[in-house]
Amino acid sequence: MPNGEQLTGPVTQCVSRINSVEGFLNAVDKVFQRICPIGRCELWYRGQNQPANPTGFNLTPSIARSGRNPLMEIIYLSKFKSYAIPSVQGLTSFPIPNGSDAYWHWLFMMQHYGVPTRLLDWSRDALTALFFALDGRGPNDAGKDAAVWILNPVRLNEAFSFHSFVNPGYIPNVNERIVNLYFGPNAEIPSNKKPAAVIGPLNNTHIVAQRGVFTVFPHDKEIKSLNLFSDASNYLVEICIAAESIALISEQLKRYGVTRFTLYPDITEVRNQIALEGEEEGQLPVAAPGTTQEIATQSVKINQGKPHFTGSAFNETGSSFLSVKSHE
Repeated sequence: MPNGEQLTGPVTQCVSRINSVEGFLNAVDKVFQRICPIGRCELWYRGQNQPANPTGFNLTPSIARSGRNPLMEIIYLSKFKSYAIPSVQGLTSFPIPNGSDAYWHWLFMMQHYGVPTRLLDWSRDALTALFFALDGRGPNDAGKDAAVWILNPVRLNEAFSFHSFVNPGYIPNVNERIVNLYFGPNAEIPSNKKPAAVIGPLNNTHIVAQRGVFTVFPHDKEIKSLNLFSDASNYLVEICIAAESIALISEQLKRYGVTRFTLYPDITEVRNQIALEGEEEGQLPVAAPGTTQEIATQSVKINQGKPHFTGSAFNETGSSFLSVKSHE
């Protein structure tokens, strides 16, 4: 397909099915040719435990699932502020800014801690998304493919006119006033119902390590999944990871240094990393199957109020910042 050719139609199936890290990177190169115009192109990546299918796993933010809708945001936001203040006062990102910046700061913090929001997490790193597609898979995922979504955020944002002095496709920071006008709780510019690619506050070490970026959906009651827009094929592609190759690919990623410890760089992962290194060096006994996940779950329980993200990262929500118990 010619580089930069305009495509149409929603995205409901994978363009390829890969069996190794090498196959995945080759597929990414082909996607670049498919959805990138001639010249510079940026791609964002998002891993999910399963591909899109009739029962779910579309690109829908957590606040628009399970009977929820974005108008309920005020409830989540109000309650989160009430309960989170004692904990966030000890975090490096405190104090909270004032004005509209405060709203977005709180919203991204909610996303970080697994509270339903209008945000979807992405990464600028392809292997990070591949890791999260495979990490935290549960019994319902057994025997099923995983998936990595690839987005051209510039093409997505061509639907918006954020500033008159920038080229179409500009990716704004959420602190820019124009983002509030389009996507704030009291948006003044009627939205075209599409989400937009935005840069969020780098307010925790996980977002930094995972090269986290985001799409934000309109503050409307009815939300449409990103992959179901009629022009989604123009900026979005899905790659399937073969179920029978997931164990192999997970081992390859570990060999290449893409691990929980590198993507969750804080004290909550130190215990697991020590056990892993001890086993690999032959200095410690090999853990029984399931022990690692049990340790991770326990670490969540004993670190309430702290960054404790030890499981089910890019699952149906795709969030790389969710806790082990969240499948929202």
